[in-house]
Amino acid sequence: MTGEWALTTLEEYFLLEDRPSYPWSFFLRLGFRGQANRSTTEQALARAVVRHPLLHAIVRQRSRGWSWLVQEDAQPGVVWNTNEIDTQGFTAKYLDITKEIGVRLYVDAKPDRSQMVFQFHHACCDGRGACSLVDDWLVEYASATGAQRDNSAPRDDDLGLLRQRGHFKANNRRTASTWTVLIAGARRAWRFLRQKPSPLLDFEPAGNTEATPPNFPAVRNLRFQPSMTDQLRQVAKSQGGTLNDLLCRDLLMALCRFRDEVRSISSDAWLRLAVPTDLRTADQQPMPATNQSSMVFVTRREHECRDAGPLFQGIHRELQQVKDWGLGRTFLRSLQISQRLPGGLASRVRQKKCGATAALTNVGQVFRDSRLPRVGDELMAGNLQLETTDFVAPIRPLTCASFAACTYAGRLSICLQYDRLALSEAAADQLMEIYRKQLYSNLKESSDRGTQT
Repeated sequence: MTGEWALTTLEEYFLLEDRPSYPWSFFLRLGFRGQANRSTTEQALARAVVRHPLLHAIVRQRSRGWSWLVQEDAQPGVVWNTNEIDTQGFTAKYLDITKEIGVRLYVDAKPDRSQMVFQFHHACCDGRGACSLVDDWLVEYASATGAQRDNSAPRDDDLGLLRQRGHFKANNRRTASTWTVLIAGARRAWRFLRQKPSPLLDFEPAGNTEATPPNFPAVRNLRFQPSMTDQLRQVAKSQGGTLNDLLCRDLLMALCRFRDEVRSISSDAWLRLAVPTDLRTADQQPMPATNQSSMVFVTRREHECRDAGPLFQGIHRELQQVKDWGLGRTFLRSLQISQRLPGGLASRVRQKKCGATAALTNVGQVFRDSRLPRVGDELMAGNLQLETTDFVAPIRPLTCASFAACTYAGRLSICLQYDRLALSEAAADQLMEIYRKQLYSNLKESSDRGTQT
């Protein structure tokens, strides 16, 4: 695809809701064994981006609305340094896709280790789309070092599939009538409007015109070894659900417990998780980097977040219904309605209200189908061995904590990005520790049941 074409409703939402004080940027951080070669890194990135039109385009406002404009010779920005590698945090800058393309790379290269942090503007792609670009980059890097194998040739992306972005097919798993699905979607929308979630803490967020914080993003990280990751998955399975159900349940319980510890008064507020959901169908897997996803919202009263069993079952039923009935499209329909109302989306974004207490993105197992060779479960790209993979998801005003999970080489990684105006470093550590303990409690309970058996 070349030339110019209109933004989808979701792309326009991410563009208009973006601001320097709360960027709609997310990050994919890779930790390698081996020293990255600078020229090879930059050459490989330039070659990979060509296969993803939305990642070498900028946006322009026309009389008929916002449009993508492909920049044929655009080069991704690369920030290179040889300082000590910080395995917890890193520093990035605001990414303005009206002035530059929507991907940037930060590299920390040492003689024996390298860290790559890819920054993506969310209007360009979602987490799955980001992984496709990074996988292409890894293959190109291996090729440039002479280590490419026949089975690691660049993917044959179907550029024509990009025309399907923003159009979502009916879910083949639907087990209810069309009217039942429509009514269920309407009920979810009504509950969303009626249930007013509380922020994690009372604080004043940054204004729309304020600059990006100097130490953006503020990040904390938690990783589980493969054995623990597998145990968590088995615990969820034993209860009839998925690892994602368990992550959602335990995060709601952790948020509730954190509020109990830091407040002097009790309440029974609504707590809400914003949970992205992938809407790709099987025939859309070769799609270049784009947004083919939506958002669902899991909302519970605080008292409901204290009883682990019923909470898990309720979340599982809710998220399974979302998958089976295609209810993830409800959020997109609400954006489309807003787009058609007077003032359009522009008049309904950047509002100073709490949309969710926290966010949880689970990208799932990443690079599982990569064409690169492996050492054990870890990918090899030339002289680089990929050891760790982390996602960092955006925060929003009054949604001061955003968690992102992914699994690579059997290891579950959970990253927290937090708003420093709401949480100090000590408070962020406290929140992460509560979540860690909540997740680890599943392992203890599983071990206790095994002992009793």
